[in-house]
Amino acid sequence: MHPRDFEQISHPALAAGDAAGGVRVRWLGVAGYELEHAGTTVLIDPYLTRVGLGRVAFGRVATDTAAVDREIARADAVLVGHSHFDHVMDVPYIARKTGAVVYGSHSTAHLLHASGLPATQFRALDHARPTTFEVGPFTIRAVPSLHSPFGLGRKVPYAGDIPDGCEFPTRVKHFRCGDVFAWDIEVAGKRVFHLGSANLVDDLIDARDVDALLLCIAVRYPTPDFVPRALRATTPRLVVPMHYDWFFRPLDAELRLLPRTRFGRFVDEVGAFSREPAVKTLPLRGEMRLG
Repeated sequence: MHPRDFEQISHPALAAGDAAGGVRVRWLGVAGYELEHAGTTVLIDPYLTRVGLGRVAFGRVATDTAAVDREIARADAVLVGHSHFDHVMDVPYIARKTGAVVYGSHSTAHLLHASGLPATQFRALDHARPTTFEVGPFTIRAVPSLHSPFGLGRKVPYAGDIPDGCEFPTRVKHFRCGDVFAWDIEVAGKRVFHLGSANLVDDLIDARDVDALLLCIAVRYPTPDFVPRALRATTPRLVVPMHYDWFFRPLDAELRLLPRTRFGRFVDEVGAFSREPAVKTLPLRGEMRLG
């Protein structure tokens, strides 16, 4: 089973065409999204550079500004779930380009400071409890979360924090995970929940119906009962899987799945939990409207 089999699924939560007042949701690949409503744009984990696997393993990495410029025209805020390279590396350039304020962990703040971004453009969030703030018509709740453990020893890769006073990283291993956040977003009467790592702190999620759950399905197996727990915590009407694309290829290349994605099994996990939520995928750079 391939994600494209679910691209065209219809659902009452999805508005037709360019419905006025709807919330536009565009997938930027990996855990990256662009949400727009009434002229305000919020980005989540935008990573457009998509460094090749060889450079990730052995070389130095840097933002491909041309790749970012092709996809990102404006932003009012950027939400960073954690500070691995595939979530945060392009954020300093995007913030400088757009003037957006960046919200994330202290590790993300240290990285942004090292990039030369002024302190007025980033907010380091408390990981002890949820924090709520507003960006235009968006009400956003940063929910403390966890990263999935995987690989040898079932550990979080590149765990720990990016230190204050660091130089901006040029090696993937120096993009330390830091604290992890999920994002609970309300706008125009719709609720979108972004879970960008395959783990969660169940009790911290406000158990109200979610219109669209943007759900990381990569390396989910080490987290016990991840899919049913995420569905139970959010009771979504629509489940939009993400972070399953082989992100070492350019954004305009044909989509390939990360190893052990097992997309068909994911669909079965959703169906075994409940027949209520529909599953929909977006093509890379594809969008939907909630309305």
